[in-house]
Amino acid sequence: MSDLIGVWVGAILTLLVFSYLLRDSPLFRIAQAILVGVTIGYAATVAIRSVLIPLLAAPLLTNPAGNWSLFVPLLLGLLLFAKLHPASSSLGNPSVALLFGVGGALAIGGALSGVLVPQLQAAVVSFAPAQEWNVIVDNFLLVIGTLGALLSFRFIVLPKQGFARGLDVIAQAWSVVGRWFILIAFGAIFADTAVSRVSILISRVYFLLHDWLNVVR
Repeated sequence: MSDLIGVWVGAILTLLVFSYLLRDSPLFRIAQAILVGVTIGYAATVAIRSVLIPLLAAPLLTNPAGNWSLFVPLLLGLLLFAKLHPASSSLGNPSVALLFGVGGALAIGGALSGVLVPQLQAAVVSFAPAQEWNVIVDNFLLVIGTLGALLSFRFIVLPKQGFARGLDVIAQAWSVVGRWFILIAFGAIFADTAVSRVSILISRVYFLLHDWLNVVR
């Protein structure tokens, strides 16, 4: 019975989402509200059961003197509730500033350690003639594309005289090549996203025809 109820709920929600193909109807907004509500509820439950209770509430209740440092995040978290009232909203600014600061630092650090540094390490390749020609071409394109993409974000203006002028012309031409590599990368990402969305659409249609209507076996 629970499986049957789950299939019917999934089919009804799928049809509500597909109603957007006709127009932005209240049916689609109902499905959208359900999705947002379930997501927020799930995230809140995970945060409470996996973070707040075991890492904050339990240590403070069992040994508050030994875990006195946990009162700092507790106070900052309670100050966030001050944002609910306009008169006391300024009290929550330190907590919001800390959240934005930590979030920005994690984003920048993740971009550097997870994207930029690995890409630079991958660009350190060999051009030894002993390798196969296709490997040499791949390595050449990798280095040209990586350096060109970095040069496309160049904001340094060199003096327009002598040797510096020649370097500036080379850098500008190389940055144009880098922009084409960036466009190709964006196109590949967009194509991969489109293919994944089509696969999701196919899976939902198959769910309706196979699990719900039993038309396809």
